[in-house]
Amino acid sequence: MIKSIISTLVLSIPVISTVQAEGLPWPVKREIDLASGFGDYRNGRFHAGIDIRTGGVVGEPVFSPVEGFVWRIRTNYEGYGKALYVRGPDERIYVFAHLAKFVPEIDKLVKAAQIEAQRYYVDLYLTPDSINVASGQLLAQSGETGAGPPHLHFEARSQDNRPINPLSHGFDLADDTRPIFERIGFQVTDDSSLFDVGLRKVYYHVKKSDRAGEYYLDTALYFNCPFGVLADCYDAMRPGGMRGSVRKLSLYIDGTPYYESIFDTLDYSTEQSVNFEYDYTEAIEDRAKVRRLYAEDGNQFVGSKAKSGFKGFIGESVTEKLGRRAGKIIAEDCCGNQSTLTFDFYWGPPGNIFNLDSVVNLGNDTTKFHFTAIPEYKDFEIDSVATFISKSDKWGPPNFVKSLFTGDGKVVCTAVTDRLRPSILRLFLFTHEKCVIRDNLFNGILTQLSKPVSRSAISSEDEGLWVTMENLNLGASRAWVKLYHADSLLGIKEARLFNMKTYRCFIPPKEEYEIIDKIGLVLGEKPDGYEVFIDTLKFYAVGFGAREIVSDDGRFKIQLGENTLYKPMFVQLKHHQIMNKVVMDLNSDNYEILPEAFRCREDFYISYEMVGDLPKNLLTGLCWMDKKKEKWFWLDNANQSNILTAKSRGGGSFAAVVDYDNPVIWNVNIRPNQIYMDTLLPIKFVLMDSLSGFEDDRSIVIELDGKWIIPEYDPETNACITQPNGPLAAGEHHLAIAVIDRAGNKTEKYLKFKIRRPQG
Repeated sequence: MIKSIISTLVLSIPVISTVQAEGLPWPVKREIDLASGFGDYRNGRFHAGIDIRTGGVVGEPVFSPVEGFVWRIRTNYEGYGKALYVRGPDERIYVFAHLAKFVPEIDKLVKAAQIEAQRYYVDLYLTPDSINVASGQLLAQSGETGAGPPHLHFEARSQDNRPINPLSHGFDLADDTRPIFERIGFQVTDDSSLFDVGLRKVYYHVKKSDRAGEYYLDTALYFNCPFGVLADCYDAMRPGGMRGSVRKLSLYIDGTPYYESIFDTLDYSTEQSVNFEYDYTEAIEDRAKVRRLYAEDGNQFVGSKAKSGFKGFIGESVTEKLGRRAGKIIAEDCCGNQSTLTFDFYWGPPGNIFNLDSVVNLGNDTTKFHFTAIPEYKDFEIDSVATFISKSDKWGPPNFVKSLFTGDGKVVCTAVTDRLRPSILRLFLFTHEKCVIRDNLFNGILTQLSKPVSRSAISSEDEGLWVTMENLNLGASRAWVKLYHADSLLGIKEARLFNMKTYRCFIPPKEEYEIIDKIGLVLGEKPDGYEVFIDTLKFYAVGFGAREIVSDDGRFKIQLGENTLYKPMFVQLKHHQIMNKVVMDLNSDNYEILPEAFRCREDFYISYEMVGDLPKNLLTGLCWMDKKKEKWFWLDNANQSNILTAKSRGGGSFAAVVDYDNPVIWNVNIRPNQIYMDTLLPIKFVLMDSLSGFEDDRSIVIELDGKWIIPEYDPETNACITQPNGPLAAGEHHLAIAVIDRAGNKTEKYLKFKIRRPQG
């Protein structure tokens, strides 16, 4: 039936002529203002098109930008909603999504397919001779079906169905606004190094120059471990407009190209590379504008290329030039508007620039410290050298030390005090470019501390294990982190001293760290001193193959496949007992997977074994707590022999939740036994569910006089609308609405009404 309709249907819709100066005509005849851009971050995928504003309303006419034929039509409650695909003479594909209505001829075809399948969801592929269209021909009206407020999602795709950027492939836009830089970031790229601030990733706000499109970092930074650059930058299109991704970002170091990222073409098979192109942590915190300008393992996006030979990393080469370096990032949009961000930094050796030669005691209260610089010290343009003292968690100039920098690579620090020890001193080097280099730590580093660690913090973040140690001793020493499982020593790492109070250590995952259930902390010259143990933890090193992790009560499990993760990481599985489960509609305790967000190549399975054969078990599903909305999110569950199984793509808080509530059918516009004159009477109502929600279009069944009719449902507004498949005869009619949620709760509503045809 459907094939016969398609084969005989040819559109005869009037063509709206428009004057187009150059390029292809846009699908709407209004000033083009974008709500989001090509390549923007979208919850683990790239935005494959552009979103065109429609003035906040539905019903904007949508036209074909090319001649060709309707290649595909889809209808769905989510995603693209109502979507239409046109294939042009060059075999390119143009997609129009979130539509409110198709033109009558297309609508007739879609409804015939829906009625035949008794499904709202249809996905129709048409032959080239089925529905021909001309350039400028009306196709549909814009809407808000699927997701988001009213707008038109528009895509251009290549002949092989790969998304291409419309703004760089034939669709011109009046845009003279340059891209805007807000911050620059730096990320350590080796296994365990830390920046001087005790982090592996730092961001700095940049300043705007008086010259158009020029930004700069107003202070130079110092690095001596390999790092990559991140750009917090966006394309505004117009002042106050949307903040979209910039088409092209290019990184240069000392004028040499290091990395380039261009958003011109995407590939659905590698769309998860969006989690590498963007800073994932920033993106999930709703700051999805930060782009990486270096290559991470797992990134398959073809638009990004390292130019340096070291994945865009700075400091990977053993021949890296010491001293001041000049960095530049160029951002260019699709219209050729450019902005430039410049930054200076100093690249230093792995150790100190000034090394301690000797310590000379002159009497009871005077000590001199003699330093000699490395041969390349002049490349750092050092203006002055000062000695700072660690005052608990801060560094400041002491009043008892004078530093003399002779300019020939020598420094003499003279301390006049009878209480020099256990003060921790450090050389601070100041350069021409406002850079502060925290150099040699000296004095006050004891061989052993009399008191143990006072506090500690341990967490799994940035795909490794962070250990922070604090002490309240009047002095400092070396610090060690010892890793154990079942009282067997797995490894020892030295923690870095950042001030008299704080030590930090980053531990990358290793296969031999399969389970860490105890950590020992030592303050002393060697790691065999007095040890403070932390044993109320359990970390799992995962990503080295398939792995099962089981909660301490044996009921909750995590199943990680061979290829679940892009690279190894540490995870925790915490079990929190819940005493008032009945009051909270829970059928389990609470289980927490940490970190809450991490990058996955594919979904992993979680499962929970319920107790007994209780009726409530049939109404139970594994749920994830959406902390922003403070509500449970029902996962796609399978229940077999009282074992719930669901998929997840990250961590967070999970529990088995009981859905006792039936769906609600509310505010039906048809009244029982009411007489209506409209033979194509619209039927409207509100459909809501408190927890598990509706699985798909088969969860909603509407019948009129025993015949299935098409339910159009909007999950965002909860509105459902339908109408008879054809004119209703005069007399009595029966309306039946049945809805069932994912937990199996069912609600039905039946009513009778009458149709009276108008006289004459």
